[in-house]
Amino acid sequence: MAIRAKLVIIFFAFIIVPMFLLWARWQDTAIQSIKSVLSQELAQRAREISDQITVTLEKDKAQILKLTQTPALLNYARGAQQSAQVLPDRELRIDLATFLLANQPKYSALIGVNRQGNPLFKIETQPDLNGLLKPLITERDFSSDDIVTMPSGFAEAASDVVFATEVQQDTNGAYLQLIAPLRDDAKNISAALVVKMRAEQLMGEVVGPHPVANPSRPRTPQPEAIIVSPQGTVLFAADASKQWRPYTEAFRELQRPMTSLIKESDKDTDDWQPWLVRHRLREANPPLSIFMVQNYSEAVGQIEFSSYVLLALTMLLVIVAMLTLYYLISSITDSIRKVTSGARAIATGNLGYQIKVKAKDETRVLAESFNRMASRLREMIRKEGEQKQFESFARLSAVLTHDLKNQILSLSLLVNNMERKFHREGFREDAMRTLSETVNNLQNLVAKLSDPRTPTKRIREKSNLTQLVERVIQRTAAQAPTKYQVSSQLMPELVANVDGKAIERVIENLVINALEAMPEGGSLRVTTKVDNGNAIVAVADSGKGMTDDFIRDRLFHPFATTKKKGIGLGLYSCRDIVEQHGGRIDVSSKVDVGTEFRMVLPTQFEEKKAEATVAVA
Repeated sequence: MAIRAKLVIIFFAFIIVPMFLLWARWQDTAIQSIKSVLSQELAQRAREISDQITVTLEKDKAQILKLTQTPALLNYARGAQQSAQVLPDRELRIDLATFLLANQPKYSALIGVNRQGNPLFKIETQPDLNGLLKPLITERDFSSDDIVTMPSGFAEAASDVVFATEVQQDTNGAYLQLIAPLRDDAKNISAALVVKMRAEQLMGEVVGPHPVANPSRPRTPQPEAIIVSPQGTVLFAADASKQWRPYTEAFRELQRPMTSLIKESDKDTDDWQPWLVRHRLREANPPLSIFMVQNYSEAVGQIEFSSYVLLALTMLLVIVAMLTLYYLISSITDSIRKVTSGARAIATGNLGYQIKVKAKDETRVLAESFNRMASRLREMIRKEGEQKQFESFARLSAVLTHDLKNQILSLSLLVNNMERKFHREGFREDAMRTLSETVNNLQNLVAKLSDPRTPTKRIREKSNLTQLVERVIQRTAAQAPTKYQVSSQLMPELVANVDGKAIERVIENLVINALEAMPEGGSLRVTTKVDNGNAIVAVADSGKGMTDDFIRDRLFHPFATTKKKGIGLGLYSCRDIVEQHGGRIDVSSKVDVGTEFRMVLPTQFEEKKAEATVAVA
């Protein structure tokens, strides 16, 4: 049986399957039991807090509703129906001040507002010089905190005191609001009395005071109540520093489950997650959210202790299984070491290394595969070396062949004109000069062929490009048959700091290409000019032209040509030389119209370092 099959079977049979089954069964049972008990306890505590808030609010509502039935407030309601800016009389001020002082510190202020929530008067308490509280009445210059947002439909349908749960803050701290309607004799709501309830006092009465830390007393896990307003503000928390802040900031670790439960606004109670319970207080407008959280680390600790016991038993099974595996694979360990050692030797380049394994399992197959791979790598490296040598020689041959072709073309044009023009004295002088230049070029090619590894050094000097163009035209275009119409528009002097021989060969290549592009004859035009500080040599023909795709994808690439007998290295080498001079070659062409090549060279170019001249095709 294969090693892999043995390992898989033993692993599943003795380790993974028993460990997974035992762990999953025990953990599922224990955790589900704790969740059930914890959720029930937390839900019961949340309902108790909700009931306590309800009872407290009912007492406050009854007390405030009784206040609105006093004669002074009934008279004020009648006056508010007649005038929107009615002010409280002396009797009403005394009644309200007495009520506010009697309910300190639960209530912080009483505000009379019209049906739109705009304040008409405000009564609040402030300490005097002796520290005693005294009422302070404000009838104008209200602050923005005194403007009340009235509940939707309050003026038309509200018949009772409304508990507004939108948390507000002023100089006296955070508060909630009880809004009681004031009705005239026709039972129409003419105004409202707003009672600012201190949120800290209300929540302290319902939930209880904040726990005081006592380092000497061991802390036992207790349920923690969190009361959140509909706007997401924490109204109560065991940690007082988290109150009056958004719950998303105060309880970052509970943010996701609390948000999930808040979004389920249609559910009333018993919405629980593993350690979080939510209860909605419908008596509030909008309803408050009461969350219960309990740190059950003690219960978790007991579960962890049991899990450690189970883990120890599982590890015992693992050890037994690993000993069994070790005994079974000990016989093949030596083979694996040999294969590993041989693979490292081959990876470091020792392709002659042979891995020898006596075993008859997968390790022997692997060793034989490594041996075959090393043998094939040796053969591939040998062939690759020969291929690179051949490619290098072929490339050099192609470059020299192209240079020879250009020189032979110049001689061919000269020979073709000898019978017709040899009797002319000027022709003989030009022919001798052309022969001399051609011989020099051939000697340079022979020298390069004799030692191709030695590059020709470039010599930069001020050269008259017009003279270079004239020499090229004289030994090429001027010797061409009469079917070519050759014209030139040359500046008397066009000086640039260049390698004259290399640039002359570039111009020669452009002129010869133009002639070969017109096998049936045509017109050749050569111009020189200066534009924006650049010397420009333009060679235009009336040949078949080139497509945009050919210019973009193939024109200046090596071995790309449209000639039947060309090798495609001329323009590639020309562009390389011109770019080494800091210039460029531009081309414009239209099919069946012709082509124009423009060699653009800077008149002043400083070479940063010596470079080798590339052979021009």
